[in-house]
Amino acid sequence: MSIQTPRFIDNLERRYHRFGIENLGMMLVILQGVGFLALKFAPLVILKFVFIPELFLRGEVWRALTFIALPPTVDIWIVFALMFLYWIMQILEQTWGPFKTTLYLFSGLILSLAYSFATGYPLTTFLYIEFSLVFAVAINYPQEEIHLMGIIPLRIWMLGLFYLLIVIYDFAMGGWLLRGYILTVFGSYFIFFGQHHFQELRNYLRRRNWRG
Repeated sequence: MSIQTPRFIDNLERRYHRFGIENLGMMLVILQGVGFLALKFAPLVILKFVFIPELFLRGEVWRALTFIALPPTVDIWIVFALMFLYWIMQILEQTWGPFKTTLYLFSGLILSLAYSFATGYPLTTFLYIEFSLVFAVAINYPQEEIHLMGIIPLRIWMLGLFYLLIVIYDFAMGGWLLRGYILTVFGSYFIFFGQHHFQELRNYLRRRNWRG
């Protein structure tokens, strides 16, 4: 059973459900597929894909979209990466519906862009937003099984934990701007699941006090 989203998100869905984008996963896959082909045949095009606030304000508005197209890899593994991204997005849409899935993704995007504008930090990867999508599936369906590279069976909570360790490592080893970005980009996760984690913490403390 999926985790209940906060009441204010449910209220937003009732009022604005028509703004949900159906099959958002396919749109992301197409964007990153195009990005992969562009970088494969013209590597320097990455200079046009990265979101840089100063250049955006000079009229290069496409950068707000093209940074989403930056693929996680530029080798054959892109096939598995895009299949996995589509699978993750399909699960979220089947669980939440188009509106909440759209809200979750766009919250991460808007927070990323806002942070970039506020600090000048360039957005050179979409990977942390993809991690947040995986975390959303992992907390809802921790025992869901995937087959890594189509062969190795793996519980989604294990993959979520692996990604979390990557995020923790990047946070520990990165500069303050990267740390600030990591905290910001996962704001969408805490908007959706912060209440759940807070309640879990309260229940844990109550059980510990009762046993004591």
